[in-house]
Amino acid sequence: MISILLTASDDAKALARLLTALVPAAAEGLVREVAVIGAAGASAALADDAGADLFDDFGAATARVRGPWIAGLPLTATLAPDWMEILGVHLARDPPTPAHLVARPAGFSFARGPEGWLAPKGLEASAGLVEQDLQRLARRSGRRLRVLDRR
Repeated sequence: MISILLTASDDAKALARLLTALVPAAAEGLVREVAVIGAAGASAALADDAGADLFDDFGAATARVRGPWIAGLPLTATLAPDWMEILGVHLARDPPTPAHLVARPAGFSFARGPEGWLAPKGLEASAGLVEQDLQRLARRSGRRLRVLDRR
């Protein structure tokens, strides 16, 4: 099961879209919880209404989430239709390794889109890593999981 970390902004519409996209994964048991970091105003109310846990910073969020995996998704992410299956295959691998969550190319476009990361829980605590470190680690891990779509 995955704990999802989202860094909020004042874009409540983007937060609502992403939280809605995560509902099927929660119903299937893939997503255990969602932690929203830095939400205020309408975004905080929306996250609270959706049942997400609210945190002021990354360290507090990673210390409290309970899933054996944590994933950071950009608020602008659009999930690919088969994202749950792709993550399920990766989670079943042994040994567990971080992954870089990337978008599928749109046509012939090679422009970078939103990116996320996936890491086994405890990796951040044992190494004192912050979110940017986990992003770099996931990029270098060699596993690129195409679970996001371009808008």
